[in-house]
Amino acid sequence: MGKVYRSRQLALDKPVVLKVLRQSLLSDERTVARFQREAKAASRLNHPNSISILDFGQADDGALFIAMEFVPGQDLHQLLNREWPLAEGRVIRIVSQVLSALSDAHGAGVIHRDLKPENIMVEQRRNDTDFVKVLDFGIAKITDSSGEDGPALTRAGFVCGTPEYMSPEQARGASVDHRSDLYAVGVLLYQLMTGLLPFESDSAVGFATKHLTEEPPPPSKRRPDARISVGMERLILRALSKDPDDRPANAEAFKAELHALEHRERRRSEPAPRRAAASAAPMSSPVLAPLPRRGTGGSHLATQPGTVRDWDSAEATVRAVPEIIQTTPNPMPSSDHLEESAVSMGQDNPGGLGFFKILTLTLVLAAGALAYYFFFSGNSASTPYSIPENAPVPRKEDARTQGPDFSTPLHSQEIPAQALNVAKSREHEMEGDQQYQRGRLDLAATHYKNAFQLNPKPELSLKLGEVYWQHELPGEALAWWSRHLRDAPSSVARAYIVEQRKSVAGAPVP
Repeated sequence: MGKVYRSRQLALDKPVVLKVLRQSLLSDERTVARFQREAKAASRLNHPNSISILDFGQADDGALFIAMEFVPGQDLHQLLNREWPLAEGRVIRIVSQVLSALSDAHGAGVIHRDLKPENIMVEQRRNDTDFVKVLDFGIAKITDSSGEDGPALTRAGFVCGTPEYMSPEQARGASVDHRSDLYAVGVLLYQLMTGLLPFESDSAVGFATKHLTEEPPPPSKRRPDARISVGMERLILRALSKDPDDRPANAEAFKAELHALEHRERRRSEPAPRRAAASAAPMSSPVLAPLPRRGTGGSHLATQPGTVRDWDSAEATVRAVPEIIQTTPNPMPSSDHLEESAVSMGQDNPGGLGFFKILTLTLVLAAGALAYYFFFSGNSASTPYSIPENAPVPRKEDARTQGPDFSTPLHSQEIPAQALNVAKSREHEMEGDQQYQRGRLDLAATHYKNAFQLNPKPELSLKLGEVYWQHELPGEALAWWSRHLRDAPSSVARAYIVEQRKSVAGAPVP
């Protein structure tokens, strides 16, 4: 649509980029309007990872131009050709910036619709390597604050964009929203991790048809030699879902999942001593037990009476009796050692303590006799206790409604209808999402469990399974995933859960 020139702004002696509409297109009203829309769309954005518009106008000869900031470096296509394979952590850093730019654009009512490696610049700054700029909003779709589209600049049914990166809805010429951009990000991730596109074709129609009708092969099967984590593969395939509802909800949620993957891989690569030290950190939550961490030889766990050591049944007990965690260099002596100390102390003083022992025993027996006498004299058989006439008769149903069922793991409980509170559950779920994004898995699990007790929807059991899986507690993870599949038999996560079950020895496959 236009030619791009590297130029210099004379007043500031600053390099800029000029995009000039071809003279032959000035008579095409639709093309001129689209060029103006690009300037308008980009000018709405004010984000470090989006290209900045400096000026828009018409030259003396009638040519329309857009002046943009100059971004040194290479585009993502060039980087991919020169430096593939890319480490997963590096891919996450690059794509996270793309998603940040998209989040800002979508919030401003701008949908890019033409994301591809050539439209993403990667700059190597002194203190910020792989700094990303998203370019070219030439076919961007702009919506107003009410969600309504602006004036149509494409014919009905006309397909715009790059076929290799088109979402299915874009390929069929249907209306698109922000999730179409997220599909393109899924294609980018696939390409960055494998060096290949999810589909291959010799024509634009062939690409569009495959995006519409075929499921992309798992990246690890297309490129077995590439180092792709299970979580990354799962996220890529979800982003490439045909149904927009099955993709990440928005750019921020997509980015949060990428950061969680990075956190998980970083934890796995940590040396054992660091992970052991992390496991000794105190747990907190008076309402629900956070995710249990594995104990180490240097930690001594002293529990109050009534608590249990078995994590499978400890969940309810921790609610009632907080667990005390002491990290001490010397464990507390056992009861046998204490008895030996008492005996030895008595033997060291055979004459000094004997008299006081006898006197103390005599006083205790006397007090017991007096208590026995007064108790039974005041509660003789002639005045037996009787149940009041109007006392309610307890029913079996009361036992189920008086409070939480601490005898059954939460993932196996049926939450009574009178305990439901959807609004409060949503608050806990959102807080859990925030803690998950920060990598605080313990607190995320706590809030997800609180949310589940108030509204046991399948999404929460799926999230809890993933949190426990990342926390390297596969038994608890599989239990929550089993609950998820019980409540949502046709879940799109079934294939992923089945795959994870296979990796755990002895786990049944649904």
